[in-house]
Formats: sequence, C-alpha cells, structure tokens
Amino acid sequence: MSPKALEAGADVAHVEKHDDNLKKNVFVSEAADEQTAHYATGPPVEIDEATNKRLFWKINRRILVIQLVTYFCQSLDKGTLNFASIMGIKKDAHLVGQQYSWLGTILYIGILCGEYPMNVLLQKFPLAKVLSINVFIWGVIVACSAASTNFAALMAVRFLLGFFESCVQPAMMLLTSMWYTRDEQSLLSSLWYCMSGVQLMVGGILAFGVSHFTDGPIKNWQLLFLVLGLATCAWSFVIGIYLPDSPMTAKCYSEDEKRLMIERVRQNETGIQNRQYKKYQIIEAFKDPFVWCCVLLITVANLVIGGLGVFSNLVIREFGFSLLQTQLLNIAQGAWQIIVMIGSAQACQKSGQTCLMMILWCIPAIAGTIVILIVKPNASNSGGMLIAFYCTQFILAQGNMIISLITRNIAGQTKKGITMTMVFIGWSVGNLIAPQIFQEKNAPRYLPSFLVHIVVYGVYIGLVVVTRLVLMARNRRKEAEATEITHDLAFQDLTDVENPNFRYVY
Repeated sequence: MSPKALEAGADVAHVEKHDDNLKKNVFVSEAADEQTAHYATGPPVEIDEATNKRLFWKINRRILVIQLVTYFCQSLDKGTLNFASIMGIKKDAHLVGQQYSWLGTILYIGILCGEYPMNVLLQKFPLAKVLSINVFIWGVIVACSAASTNFAALMAVRFLLGFFESCVQPAMMLLTSMWYTRDEQSLLSSLWYCMSGVQLMVGGILAFGVSHFTDGPIKNWQLLFLVLGLATCAWSFVIGIYLPDSPMTAKCYSEDEKRLMIERVRQNETGIQNRQYKKYQIIEAFKDPFVWCCVLLITVANLVIGGLGVFSNLVIREFGFSLLQTQLLNIAQGAWQIIVMIGSAQACQKSGQTCLMMILWCIPAIAGTIVILIVKPNASNSGGMLIAFYCTQFILAQGNMIISLITRNIAGQTKKGITMTMVFIGWSVGNLIAPQIFQEKNAPRYLPSFLVHIVVYGVYIGLVVVTRLVLMARNRRKEAEATEITHDLAFQDLTDVENPNFRYVY
C-alpha cells in the first residue's frame, strides 16, 4: 500500500441528494474539511487485518485511556452527592423536605444550560483544549463544594458543576466517531459508560475510608469533595498534553499512520471533522423522526436512571444495612454495573440487533422493580432485596445502547452536533425530573416512585419499537434506490439521509 495511492487526488463528486423531508432535490458540492481532505482525498484503500489491529490498539493506548479516565472523573464527581448523602451532608447543610432532591435536579439544569454552547465550542475549537479547560474548571468547583454548608451554596456549586460537565458526553461521542469504526463503537462506548460502575467501586472505597475521619477540622464529606476536586484538576493537565484534537493534527502519530487511521473510518460514512455550520443540516436534524426518537428514548430512560443514581444509597440502607456496609456495597454495585454494560455491548455486537437487546435488557429491571414494590424489607430478606435492586441496574445499559445508535446512525458534522445537543438536552431533562419522582413523604421505601418506574418502562419499550421500525423503513428505501456502495463520499460531510451509500444499523 503506497502513500502515493492514499494521496491520489480525486474530484469532489456532485451527489444528488434525495431528501423526502425537504421535498426537493438539490446538488451537494461541499468539499470535505481541509485538514481531512489533506489525508483522505483519493479512492478508498483496503487495510489488511494485521495493520488494522495494530492501529486499533495504538489508538486505544491514547484515546480510549483518556475517554475512560475522563468519564470516570465526571461520574465520580457527579456521584459524590450520593456518597455524601449518608455521611451527614443533609444534617450539616440543614437540608429539609425536597431540598436534597433539588440538589440532584439542579445539576442537570446546569447541564441543560451548558449543552448547546459546549457543542458549539467543540465543533469550532480544538476538542482536546475545550475538554481540558472544562475538566479543570469543574475540578475547582468540586473542591469548592467542601466549603458549601447550606442549601443555597450547594445549589450554586451543583449548577456550575453541571454546566461545565456538559461537555463530556458530546466530546466522548465525537472522539468515538472520529477514531473508531462503527463495528468498534458499540463496545467502546459501553466501556466509557462502564466508568459509572468503576466510580461506584472506587468511590465506595474512598467513602468507606473517609467515613472513618470523624475528629478532624472538617467534616468527612467535605474531605471527600476536596480530594476528588483536586484529583480532577490534576487530570485536566494530562488531557491537555496527551489528547490529540483529531487524527489529522495528532503529532504523536506518523504521517502514514494518520492516513491509515483516517482510512479506517471511511466506511462509517459519518465524516470526521468539519468546522462549517451548515443550515440545511440543522433543518434536517430538527425534521428527522429518528433524531426525535433518540431524544425521547434518552429522556424516558433517564427518568429511571437519574433517580436510582441519586437515591441508591438511601434505598439500600433501608434494606437493613449500616452506613459502612452501604458504602462498601457500592463496590459490588459498581462491579455489577460493569458486567451489565459490557454484557449489553457484547450482545449488541454479536447479534447485530441493538434495538432488540434494548428491550431484552429492560426485563430484569422491571422484575427487580416489581419485587421492591411487593416485598417489604426485613432482617431476613435484606440479601434478596439487594439482588432485586441490582436487577434494576440493567436499565443503566440503555444509555450506552442509545448513544451507540446515535454515533453509528447520524452523519454530517453539523447534524451530528445538533443531534447531540438535542439528545443531551433530553438526557438533562430526564435526569432533572428523575429525583423529583422520589418524594420525601414517600421515604423510606418510595413505593409510588418505583410504581412510576414501571409505567416508564412500558413507554420506553414502545419507543424502542418505533425507532426500529423507522430505521428499517429507511434502509428499505435506500436499498430500493441503491447503486454500488463505494465509500467515495465518506468524507464529504453528507448527512445520513442524503448519502446514498449510508446504511442504518439497529
């Protein structure tokens, strides 16, 4: 495979765009992003399996490591409130009634406010620099949370934390679609979602240790915030130094490696980078039924996920476990979450049926919720109740399966950015409503809350079915109009709808 073959020039094709939504035919003559075109202009080149494997693991050592640790930091910093909930923060900050629930809600109001500006920044400016700066700022905010000893101060820091953390999911999605093939994306996106399980394990150990700190000048929960905030600040410098902004600007790889890394993702048909904001792609995103299906899916799923994340320790402790036992049980819960996440990704990858796996993964969650509703906890059944609660954790895998659907089925850089904004607004809305489903008047068992969860599962499964039908219909239409798939348009920044070579996976 010669570098000259990779660099061979090719005229930009004029592609007729059949857009049923816009009700008109137009001709697209958009050049690929200048940096991308430098490496990708020319006919597709086949990469042998050994070279592809070598490049895959070389990318993992840098990109995947950054993704995993960054998502871990976000999950841990965001979840610190859950650990602090049984360490005395409610008493020390004089929280009453629904105030604790509002601390869970305000975080996602901050994320909601930050989602659009962060997506614009990520498209307009170097990704690694935007991510690094935001991570540093939220690390400072977490550390400052240690000084927040009343409801108003905690609300302020939680809002700011959400605002600056809002860049993480869009950045992770961009990195995944930029560096990995569609076959790889499902498993890899589940791996960075697994960090929510790792944070429970590591956070549980840290919280267990810090819980023994009872005679110092500050409270144990304050020490937890301080330590985690400073650690996050330190990690932000690693991101700024170690993470490349894109395959085209990665100084850590040779020119030949960069060409091959870009060639690997040609078959995705989703592009890599384009800093132009295209109005027609914005319109297409807002008119696309699949995009709205994804928005509704992520919103509805997080009506359950968000509540379980904020209230899990309070619920588990009511099964009859002590403070220290509950902190340690986070380790088991985190390990179980990792198994659930990886299991869902493997099932999707091997079966090629993401939507069907999404429905299947709801069944244990529904069963666990029913047990919590009908069985009253006592000393003899605490282990069984804990298992039932762990079954509800199957719902957590829905997040990475939805993200996998989006990264593999949305093309066009502007459309992708708008879709991510819409989806994470939905994610924020679901998460900000979720804690309010748990009303203090229903403590300690929160039976009405879990009853609402049962209804939510039914709505969610219906939405998954609709999403699958939408994508099946699109593929049938594309096949009916099909010509030979050549991947020669992969870097022309076409949307999934207008690119005749694009096929949906579901």
